[in-house]
Amino acid sequence: MSATTSSDYLEHNRAHWDAMVDAHWESDFYDVPGWLAGNDSLGEIELSMLPQDLKGQRLLHLQCHFGQDTLSLARRGAVVTGVDLSSRAVARADELAGLAKLDGQFVHSDVYGLPQRHDAAAAYDVAFTSWGTIGWLPDLERWAEVVDHFLAPGGVFVIADFHPMVWMLSDDRKSFAYSYFNRGPIVEERAESYSGNTKKKTTEVGWNHGFGEVLGALLGRGFNLEAFEEYDYGHHDCFSDTVEVGPNRYALKGLEGVLPMSYALRARKPA
Repeated sequence: MSATTSSDYLEHNRAHWDAMVDAHWESDFYDVPGWLAGNDSLGEIELSMLPQDLKGQRLLHLQCHFGQDTLSLARRGAVVTGVDLSSRAVARADELAGLAKLDGQFVHSDVYGLPQRHDAAAAYDVAFTSWGTIGWLPDLERWAEVVDHFLAPGGVFVIADFHPMVWMLSDDRKSFAYSYFNRGPIVEERAESYSGNTKKKTTEVGWNHGFGEVLGALLGRGFNLEAFEEYDYGHHDCFSDTVEVGPNRYALKGLEGVLPMSYALRARKPA
């Protein structure tokens, strides 16, 4: 499979995420009933990078899954549009918005195809993506081009994600199983979700992206880096060997305070 020219990865990953949606909707990990009762799905890491006042801000959320974080941003006053590869996820996002009585637009599209599938009436003030998103994309220069396409001059882009070091490790954490650099697709088959739920076995196709790729793609579009942080914890208990090291903070067991678990950055498009 070619990492840059084949569309096969889209079909594999679309089927994978279609299978994940209902498992996640029912899971304790996402806790939809608790969220509907008022619990927040956003963590301090991404919130520290996002604008403090989102009221009236037009916000584009790329790779939004079934829209829980998107709608948490709507609760803060943002005018939100979520985008996801899975049609099942978009249907669930619309359902969640209805249950929560929140306004939100959801678009069924892969990231690269979004400019052809979504004609925004006006450019967005904020673009956002978080937690396990860009690893599904082969080419970050094309990704940054899409972000640039939809952001208004002076608009801000925020990403919070797992640290590229985490994706290098073997499952038993005893060795490096994957390169830090993007050496082409990593193809795996799994029947269990990171939420702990089982689903039908599907094929996942992903890529590792180091900071040179992430930052280089944004800087190459002329963005100005405003903030960049690394953290020795993440907000999600989504690995088999994570331990809680603080309220809503998780690290890999035995590597607490040693391994970077996550990072976040904020970059601004020139006015």
